[in-house]
Amino acid sequence: MPTLYNDVVIIGAGFSGINLACQLQRKLKFTDYVIYDRGYELGGTWSSNKYPGCGVDIPAIFYSLSWFPNANFTSLFPPQKEILEYLQHVAQRHKIISRIKLRTEWKSAQWSEKTSRWHIVVQDLENGKTFVHEAKVLVSAVGGYTNPKYPTIHGIDTFKGPVVHTAKWNQEYDLKDRNVIVIGNGCSASQVIPAIIDDVSSITQFIRSPQYYIPMPNFGINRLWRALFQYTPLLLMLARWCVFWVLETALAQFYEDKSGQRARQNSVRKSQNYVRKSAPERYWSLLSPRYDMGCKRRILDNKYMKTLYDPKMVLTKDSVISVGSNSVLSASGREYTADFIILATGFEFTQWQADSVFGRNGISLKQHWDKFGGIEAYKTIAMNEFPNLFYLLGPNSGRGHTSVLYSMECISSVDLVIQVARPILEGRAASIEVRKDAEEDWCNTVQGALKQTVLTKSCLNQFSDPKTGWNFFSYPFSSVSLWLGTRFPVMSHWSYRYCKAGFALKYYDSGFVLRSKAERRSKKKSETSNTIARVWSKVENPSPLLAKHILSAPRIQVVMF
Repeated sequence: MPTLYNDVVIIGAGFSGINLACQLQRKLKFTDYVIYDRGYELGGTWSSNKYPGCGVDIPAIFYSLSWFPNANFTSLFPPQKEILEYLQHVAQRHKIISRIKLRTEWKSAQWSEKTSRWHIVVQDLENGKTFVHEAKVLVSAVGGYTNPKYPTIHGIDTFKGPVVHTAKWNQEYDLKDRNVIVIGNGCSASQVIPAIIDDVSSITQFIRSPQYYIPMPNFGINRLWRALFQYTPLLLMLARWCVFWVLETALAQFYEDKSGQRARQNSVRKSQNYVRKSAPERYWSLLSPRYDMGCKRRILDNKYMKTLYDPKMVLTKDSVISVGSNSVLSASGREYTADFIILATGFEFTQWQADSVFGRNGISLKQHWDKFGGIEAYKTIAMNEFPNLFYLLGPNSGRGHTSVLYSMECISSVDLVIQVARPILEGRAASIEVRKDAEEDWCNTVQGALKQTVLTKSCLNQFSDPKTGWNFFSYPFSSVSLWLGTRFPVMSHWSYRYCKAGFALKYYDSGFVLRSKAERRSKKKSETSNTIARVWSKVENPSPLLAKHILSAPRIQVVMF
């Protein structure tokens, strides 16, 4: 197989991948990277999800990059098209389009200790050919809403009409006068049903468990406000901060303490009152969850409740057990006529490639996680035994109450990844790896904090291991702590292997020690008379050579090979 090389390979051309690429250029003037994406166009989840009614459920003011805010959204909760156009504009403005390779998919990755490089196997989806791309740094910017979850239903392959997952929607589908079956009742179902109700002959929605609904105040943003935001950046910044703090108040309801219980009770009461005010009485029992508020993402109602009054709409908790050529059969024995089946069944969280990423000594991610007891990553981005590998929006980065872009910016390119990977990108270090004890401490801290919330055994869902209650999705702390933890990383939690010949730095309790190559060869201790060592804390005027190897935060463990 042919082999290519770049210093950095980024997987995924959604918000995370594009943001990282832009920040590498903005902050480090670094351009030796390539982005691979299996889609037909850049955009990630906003490119693949094009079903009718698709849109964002976070106020648009807070759903753009902090360093490149968008003042042109036409409504508080804009549709998918506007989000995608904004992201494409970011990529075009910063001239990264030429570095994106579409219709390519990474199949596996293997770390080479000898070369300090990742060997990444990539497949061209147009011709099926595979090739190897080597890189110093591998970054997975693949989001969680990537791989659709398909239910196992007997006979579904015999259905004569289209069977479509919302994430694989083709805009050429014609639903005019069709009898539509919708399976699922998450966010995508609540968006697609109001968007198609006027065209179809009937809709029958099969649900498994109720959801919490709250009203969506989706008002338009007129030209005057858009002009004010565009020409008064301070006003837009102030609006973003207001939205940030309003969203952050919802965090309290996730905790099991008394204040959290009161917050949940208040939110549940508001949701129930809204449902009883907005939905037909015959459906109240199907719209009243028995699990805690916070176990699932709340759904902003954008005319979904209104569709329940439409005589063409049927909502049922009956389950589909089989599919015929033009009908579906439910568990109660009732047969429903069907011309079109929509699967609004969510996603598989398999984006981390647990069985096909191999670190030091050939260990796979799955084997690494088995040792820990569950899927995890230090600060959500890195793992011991996997040098120079970073995940953007990795394990335990999920935020159920605020903008995912905030988490992505804090956790990924803006603060943490660029800071810790900078010595590699500048050619001063060969590899970086989080220390095992730091990863273990972080993992224990996160899982311990999650046990104090409703996000573990009290409400098991797709984000948790059903056997152990291990939550691999949620970040249990405040957004402020998230920002502080990534803005000021603890550099002593990382081990660097430097590539500069002649000297090595190692961190001891008392400070840094510089040792000569001859001393290392003879294995003499740093206290001997032949050493040219100095303790960093005692050096008032360090030499340029020493200073060149020191990062901004003087707490690093460095090993020279």
